[in-house]
Amino acid sequence: MRMDTIYIDVLIVLNIYVNYFLLKATAKLTHNTPETAGIVISSVMGSLFSLVILIPFSNFLLIFIIKAASAFLIVMAAFRKKSMKEYVRITVYFYIINFLFAGIIMGLRGFLKADYISVNNSFIYVDVSLISLVVFTAAAYFIVCGIRMITDRCTVNCGKYSVLIRNGDRVVSVEGLSDTGNAMTDVFSGRPVIVCSAEILNELTGAENLSGEIYDFLMNSSKMHGVRLVPYSTIDGTGMLPAFRPDEVIIRGENTVRTVDAMVGIKETGGRAVFNPSILV
Repeated sequence: MRMDTIYIDVLIVLNIYVNYFLLKATAKLTHNTPETAGIVISSVMGSLFSLVILIPFSNFLLIFIIKAASAFLIVMAAFRKKSMKEYVRITVYFYIINFLFAGIIMGLRGFLKADYISVNNSFIYVDVSLISLVVFTAAAYFIVCGIRMITDRCTVNCGKYSVLIRNGDRVVSVEGLSDTGNAMTDVFSGRPVIVCSAEILNELTGAENLSGEIYDFLMNSSKMHGVRLVPYSTIDGTGMLPAFRPDEVIIRGENTVRTVDAMVGIKETGGRAVFNPSILV
């Protein structure tokens, strides 16, 4: 069943809204923390690609190329400063989430025999009230968050790892420890925090020894960026952990090599880098 009329303003606004939540869901599943401005820009870009629904022809190959190219460009605009391999990985997740969303809409269209849902050239137009749109999109978003929680809990919490931390032209490699007990997250950026002993600062800054408080040392070092205090809570109590944002963090395991977007917090860990296994999902 096809609608006779499609309003372009509704189509664009609808897709901006839906794309925003699809990108947020993708960020959740891939453990990335893109800036809100980047997601908004990408959502607007995606809404413009949705105008393909107005094209009268239906060439599957051409539509597939357009959708694949648009998905890659949208991901590049939202998730900045990534490697090409990481862009491809995020795009695959974004594509999968789009297919799931489209499948749900198509299922509802057939089940409800809805005349307010139109599909053409693999793009969808839904003429629904704003309240209904908010409710259904929010529900879909929380479902994705639930899926992420389940996959995080199923992540194997074992194996040997090494964590490579690069800051400028200096690199340090530390034995990694996967620990679900480390649930620390930077409240400002949403990035997970990998906890390391203070010894890594000597290699990353070139300092022969550390003097004074770690936080003051980080703040006074011109080589450290994104320095802040991150709250933490353990069975021994609560406190604030000095942390910084390195230029690159790579975690290597027996069967995985993953570049992660994370902060590095400083606390005694016995010379290991302690991270939550969900960061590898």
